[in-house]
This record gives sequence, structure tokens and C-alpha cells, in this order.
Amino acid sequence: MTLLRHYYRRARDVVGRMRIRGHPRAPSILLYLPRVVVMRAYRILARGVNRNVLRRVNQRRLRAVHHAPDNGAASGRFYIIVMPGTLHFLLTCLALLPRELRVVLLGNGASRWEKRVLARRFPHLHLCSLMTLPATSLTHGDVITLLLNGNAENFGLIDHDCFVFDRRIFESLSPGPADCLTAAYGGVSARTGIAYPETYLMFLHTALLRELMARYHVDARIYREAPRALRPVVARIGLGEGVFIKDYGTFFDTLHLLLALGMSEGRSVRFLQGFDSDAVAHLGGTSWKTSETKELIDCYVDWRFLDLADDDELGHRYRHRTRPFESSAQARATIPMTPEAFARVAWIDALVEKLARVLASAADPARC
Repeated sequence: MTLLRHYYRRARDVVGRMRIRGHPRAPSILLYLPRVVVMRAYRILARGVNRNVLRRVNQRRLRAVHHAPDNGAASGRFYIIVMPGTLHFLLTCLALLPRELRVVLLGNGASRWEKRVLARRFPHLHLCSLMTLPATSLTHGDVITLLLNGNAENFGLIDHDCFVFDRRIFESLSPGPADCLTAAYGGVSARTGIAYPETYLMFLHTALLRELMARYHVDARIYREAPRALRPVVARIGLGEGVFIKDYGTFFDTLHLLLALGMSEGRSVRFLQGFDSDAVAHLGGTSWKTSETKELIDCYVDWRFLDLADDDELGHRYRHRTRPFESSAQARATIPMTPEAFARVAWIDALVEKLARVLASAADPARC
């Protein structure tokens, strides 16, 4: 009965978000909600197939990328995961990156037309399509695991909705011998004092993390709790029994269990020094939310970045993400302006305006 009440509350909340979005009650209950439930169940079932059954295929594809003669040296390579429905963020992310940066795009459920747009806009970038079941993607942790197993050298990761304004960051990311990784930014747990990385821009120490994976038989995926045999190990640094790396966490997020095991042995995470909060901006949460259940602010973010991209094909193809709104102004007008919402909207507006200025300057050097 408790489980039924839990799912009832979740269904009620989902329908409530659809109603706030402007979807009529009947389609929300009879059409959108069943579709959301079916797709959610299918994607959960697909995780195991994508992770285990298709692993060797994806390893072969990555090896082909690494051995390509025109793909540059392995050391210093950065990967960006291309999720479906994210080009309006990704195109801006890529436009800010230094031309000389060795970047590989990993298609992770992206459609053919999205890959075609990327090839047209950034023909110098190599794109490797990972194999997944239809309408699914590998989890972020599973992609990182593939990369750790397939790279001989250290490598970087940049989220598709991460925007780097200070290019000097890329010259400072190499981890030290005892560092699990280098991150641009991070936080500190008030409960344990553990300093943890934000994972939207980081550079991984491949050999160290792979050795931890082999010795402890874990990888970069999410873990609801530490395996029983490893609980005494993470307990050395105060984790376990409901305590996780992030104070508000209820699980070991992507990479967190590996980092916790490394920290228990005296390994560390290196953070960049000398860069302020304006050097990098990160949106977050732009790739995993179902279109019908997006919050109003998420719709506003989509509209602002579609306007920034100014691409007719993106506007047409991504129209379903922003229904029923016809413009960013219309979406903004429906957001209840609590102090938190006002601060978020103001931050988004400032970010989009800054991106527009930077992109215009890059397109017209005389404006710099």
C-alpha cells in the first residue's frame, strides 16, 4: 500500500507539471502520462542491454577513433557526449572551444539529423556514434567507464551545456600523480569535509581510476549504496549509513564511489586555482527530462537557447520540447516569480546575453 501511495503521488506530481505547462487534463492523464511511464520503464530495462550486451561493440568503435591517423595524439583529448535534443546548447558550447583543442563527439542516442547538423557546422570534429537500443542512451557513468577502459592516456570531459569563457583553463587541467582527476569547480560536504568535483568540466587520471576499478570491481556508474565488501573502506572517510559525498545526496552519483575509494587511500581531487566563477557557466539538467514533464523554467531555457542558436531546423525539430509556448516571452510570463525563480531567470538571461556578445565578437573580430 505504501508503494502504491508513492507511485500515486509521483503520477499526480507529473500530471500537475503537465497542467502547469498548459496541457489539458484529459490528454495529460490518458496520453502523456502513459507514454512517460512506458518510456521510463523501457529505458530502465535498456540500461543493462546498453551497458553489458553492447559494450564490446562500443569498445571497438572507440578503438577505431583512437587509432584514426587524423585524430591527433591521445593525450589531451576531450570528449563531449551528444545527447538527443541538446543541439541548441551543444552548438554554443562547441563554438566557444579553442579550434586547436582535440575534441571527440560521442553520439549517445542522437538522431541522424542531429549528427548531420554537427558534421555541417563542425566538420573538423570527429563523431563516434555509440550503439544503443532505439530511443535510449547509455548512462553518463557507463560512457565514462567505456572511456576509462579504452584510453591509454588521460582525457577530459566537457558537458554539452557547459560554456567555457576563459580558454586558459584547458592549459591547467593535467592531474598530479596522486590525483584522481582535475576539476574546474567543486564543493565541500559540511558533514564529512570531503571536497568533491563538479563533473561538467574535468580531466581524468586514467591509469589511477582504472586501477581502482580493477581492484575493487566497481566502475563509474551510479551506486545506490556501496557494495557490502566496500563499506568498511568508504567508512574510513565518513561515508556510508546514509552519508554520501554530497550532503543532499541519497546515492553515490556518477564517479563518486570510485572517488571515495581513491580518497580512502589518500588520493585526492585537484581543483583549478586562479579562475573565478565567470570563467565557466553550466546549465545542468538539460538532457534527461521528458518533454511533457519539463518545468516552466526549463521551457524558458530551451526557448532562450533556441533563440540564441537562430537555426530554423532546430526550431522546427525541437518544437515539441517547448509546447504549448510560442516564444521565450510567453514561457517567462507563466513562471510564478518566487525569489528563487526570479534569480534563476535573471541568471539565464545574463548568461544568454553574455554568450550572444561573445559569439558576435568571435564572428566579427573587429568588435573585440
